[in-house]
Amino acid sequence: MVPETTGTFKSKVHESNYMEAYQKTLSLWKVKHESIYVETEYGLTHILVAGPHDGDSIILLNGFGFSATMWYPNIEILAATYRVYAVDVMGEFNRSIPKKHFLEKSDYAHWLTELMNQLGIERAHFIGHSNGGWHTLNFTMHAQHRVRSMVLLAPAASFVPFAKQFGIRLLAANLIRTRSVIINFCAKWFVSKQNMSKVSDYLFEQFYHGIMGFAWKYKIIIPTVFTDAELQKVQVPALLMIGTKEVIYNHKRAIARAEKLIPHIQTRLIPGVGHGTNMEDADFVNREIISFLQQGTLKI
Repeated sequence: MVPETTGTFKSKVHESNYMEAYQKTLSLWKVKHESIYVETEYGLTHILVAGPHDGDSIILLNGFGFSATMWYPNIEILAATYRVYAVDVMGEFNRSIPKKHFLEKSDYAHWLTELMNQLGIERAHFIGHSNGGWHTLNFTMHAQHRVRSMVLLAPAASFVPFAKQFGIRLLAANLIRTRSVIINFCAKWFVSKQNMSKVSDYLFEQFYHGIMGFAWKYKIIIPTVFTDAELQKVQVPALLMIGTKEVIYNHKRAIARAEKLIPHIQTRLIPGVGHGTNMEDADFVNREIISFLQQGTLKI
């Protein structure tokens, strides 16, 4: 089912502008893929699917505001072996169409469980960036038996609180609403200056049209730090990667708390990289992910 309109934007013009920007970013995907919609209790979830049908399943969960298109530097190597499902996280500005509020952390776990059931996926590897990393951890805590392994790329707030500067910049983008504030003051701040050219302007333009046009009809949950007890529940193979130029929280404290509470977790610091881990140093991230996934028989 391909809906004629999502109805999630302020106007048809706003929706058209966003979808055009989305398609431009998607043009960076250099692999054969299909676009599908899956009906769930929480709405229609849009997914980009690539890779061999008989490959082990990987579910990609995007960082806030960047949608499934953000995986353009990673999809080719992942889809060479795995069946990859790049999800437009429900409730954010993308091509998914929510119809229900997310009021509890368990709501996100129920949504992903239903999504996997509809897709016929019993267990999957999860890779999440930023907000998607938080969703990955949250889902693992609720439905660990459905997770084969998880890769966390600069997960939002999961281990330590957000830096105040992050809140200030996101608030400014939503209140002032000029191209300069949204793209330069907010979106590009996430990326280390030395790596700015590695992140496509298409993605920043897509973020801009999302902030400008999304109607926010349904509530979502802002990521918060997980408790010690919650993090100690994690028993699946796990890889955490954070850049040394991370700006949304203290990366050293995040790594230290993760290693303390999830003793088996593997951690990597990515030199010179900001919050846009998978785009700023795609070669490093891709290499580490593939190496980690190939350890599939890891016992904990």
